[in-house]
Amino acid sequence: MNVNIKNILITICIGVVAAMWSGCGAGEIVGNLSSETPSEKEIPAEFKLRPTEGKIVVVVTQPAWIKSPMDLRNELTNSLNAALEIKAEIKKQRLIAYSEVMKIRMSLPEDKGKNPIEIAKKLNAKYVLTVEVQDFDLSTFAEKDFYNGIMAVKSCITDSNGVKLWPKKEGEDYCLTSVEIENEKGTVESAVGKLSDAAAFCITRYFYNCKKDHFRIPEEKREIEQESEKW
Repeated sequence: MNVNIKNILITICIGVVAAMWSGCGAGEIVGNLSSETPSEKEIPAEFKLRPTEGKIVVVVTQPAWIKSPMDLRNELTNSLNAALEIKAEIKKQRLIAYSEVMKIRMSLPEDKGKNPIEIAKKLNAKYVLTVEVQDFDLSTFAEKDFYNGIMAVKSCITDSNGVKLWPKKEGEDYCLTSVEIENEKGTVESAVGKLSDAAAFCITRYFYNCKKDHFRIPEEKREIEQESEKW
């Protein structure tokens, strides 16, 4: 018999004997062996995007009063498209680049150029992930390559007719997300990129079954209450 298999069998036998000695029944032993470990447990998606069909457009708005060293619309759109492709397993062909969104925005009258539904229709997108920047700040220390930063956004998904699909909770029009970095070494670009990536993850994790031990990230501000706390 293979040595590794033999060792595994011996270990199982020892475990069974020990469990029986402590008063566990056979059914309980089997249940313990087959139960889901914390690393395997998943938090179910609130809205599964992968099984849907049609193009998805990310439309980010940044109010004029929110100042930033970089265009947050560009950064967030790129981060969200990447997260949708990698984490939610959305085919790249279904996603629309920021440059295409901007072209449509520039071609529409000012009032329509700010409307995510009008943009989606022009791009023949079936789903719209609307994201609005609520707050942003980035500061540095005496050492210019260390940064503190915060980014807060609200988001929702609608179809191209404006029907809200997510969040589904009654009375909840948007999902609020707030992330921060502290003593982050790097550049302005890398600091903004990290905030954008963190915000993108905190949004897209609701669109697929996310491993419980991966659901939370260090950048997430914990005072923002999320529905997932019950898991």
